[in-house]
Amino acid sequence: MSTLIHLNYQLFQVINAPAGAISWLDAVMIFFANWLIFLWPVFLLFAWGLPVDWRKRPLQPGEAAIMEERRAAILWVIIACVVAYAINLLIEQFVFEPRPFVSHKVHLLVPHAADASFPSDHLAWSFALIGMLLFAFLPFFTAARQDDQTSSGRSLLRKPVWYLIAAFVIGCCIGYARIFVGVHYPGDILGGAIDGLIAALIVTVIRHWLSRPTRAVLGFAHMLRLA
Repeated sequence: MSTLIHLNYQLFQVINAPAGAISWLDAVMIFFANWLIFLWPVFLLFAWGLPVDWRKRPLQPGEAAIMEERRAAILWVIIACVVAYAINLLIEQFVFEPRPFVSHKVHLLVPHAADASFPSDHLAWSFALIGMLLFAFLPFFTAARQDDQTSSGRSLLRKPVWYLIAAFVIGCCIGYARIFVGVHYPGDILGGAIDGLIAALIVTVIRHWLSRPTRAVLGFAHMLRLA
């Protein structure tokens, strides 16, 4: 355990060392650490997609299935974030790790309360969202590999893949920036990401058990011409 703690701090030092040396890089990292998380609602709005009435062409059956699954996952993202936060709060009752700036001399770029550092709430929320999309698309990816679909069939999955890549990049930028500005250790980021994925898995299972209300909400969105 002591070896892992030492490696955790060493990696933190490597990432945090450049902080304060380059003003534009500091500004970017501060933005990523504090404000990039607010991009998630905009991301979800894009992932929701255009309503049917706004589209220039009707959806193919495969496209419609993927979009419905994507929208169902988006509906449950908020629940997944709440579950991820609850897991973090539970962990904090048993494990208290001070912030890096409390225990060590660091390059601190943003003010922050001296509360528990492990696990990261920002990463728990981010990977709850990423996990919901991943678990929603996973059956389609598996089916595509098993069926050895044609290029037209594989093209249906191109957009979901790009959504997942974009979400993962945003999540990683947030995590790296939180270390860079001096408010988290790498282990906090990893712990938060794992908590978020666990929360997404739990909510995905629950969502499939409650498929009827999910379909009802999506039907209501269609009725309002929002889907």
